[in-house]
Amino acid sequence: MNYDWIIGLKSELFTTLIIVVLLLIKLGKGMRNGSLLQITQLLLLVNLALAFGWNGNGYLFGNMFQASQLFGFEKAILITGVYLLILVNHQWLEKQQHLPEFLVLMLSALLGMQTMISSGNFLMLYLSLELATIPVAAMANFDLDKKRSSEAAMKMILSSALSS
Repeated sequence: MNYDWIIGLKSELFTTLIIVVLLLIKLGKGMRNGSLLQITQLLLLVNLALAFGWNGNGYLFGNMFQASQLFGFEKAILITGVYLLILVNHQWLEKQQHLPEFLVLMLSALLGMQTMISSGNFLMLYLSLELATIPVAAMANFDLDKKRSSEAAMKMILSSALSS
């Protein structure tokens, strides 16, 4: 059996693994927000190292998914952006009550953007665009106590639905 396809999907697979780990932590006994942020940052650094690792050229799933060195570099830029976002907003994130949900939404948007980079046709581009947009709309409504947050999320969902 040939497992070369894992190399092309390594960044997306590891991002999915981080999401699953965060969901399992949320379902389990939970953690302090500071520890959860440190674990997430460490896993993102591992994902960044994987993105900079060997990136061969190839096609997967009937040319719907493409892999190349340039795509690996672009994914590394996205992972760095998410890492810096967590690093800069560390104090605000530690105070949040629903931190695991926020991190899962942010990493789901990252997964959608990574898939968008590697999309090989319009169907894959559309699916990855939806995978990136829906978590961002949910994050717009993250401040549950404020009406402006709900309005912003509703406007974003309506505009994305009308553009589809």
